[in-house]
Amino acid sequence: MRPVSSPPRATPDVPLDQIDREILRILQGNGRAPYREIARELGVSEGTVRNRVNRLQSDGVLTIAAITDQFALGYRVTAFCLIRVQVGYQASVVEELSRWDDVIYVSSCTGRADLYIQVVCRDHEHLWELLTQRLPSVEGVADVETFQEIKLHKVSYVYPNFGEGAAGPVSE
Repeated sequence: MRPVSSPPRATPDVPLDQIDREILRILQGNGRAPYREIARELGVSEGTVRNRVNRLQSDGVLTIAAITDQFALGYRVTAFCLIRVQVGYQASVVEELSRWDDVIYVSSCTGRADLYIQVVCRDHEHLWELLTQRLPSVEGVADVETFQEIKLHKVSYVYPNFGEGAAGPVSE
């Protein structure tokens, strides 16, 4: 089993100035962009870029990660599950599902479900086993509604208009 990854921190809004926003814009387009090239494009020193990236990372604003192609890794099936949880079991169900390698996203939500999860499976048999054996064995799971993804039309990890009122205060 993989270690449970830390969820994004719920930190107060971090003020972003124009240089911060430009660094984030560049890194969203290419997370491997060298600090030297970013500095040249922005007209600042490489040290300024390095210090700001380090601050943005320590403030929880920026995480640089490799995004893989699930299909190239052999995961042919993606599904989304809405899960109703028995009262008093939310934390333990979240903790358990967060440990599963094939559960790649877990969030608490409002509405007709208590949890939203995304799963990746090798094939339909893998999904069947997850839905009919593993999920029902988790204490506190009351009901599961599953949606299988049949065609991906868009995926983006680039947030539009960040720092311009959409994601908190901006300092100039």
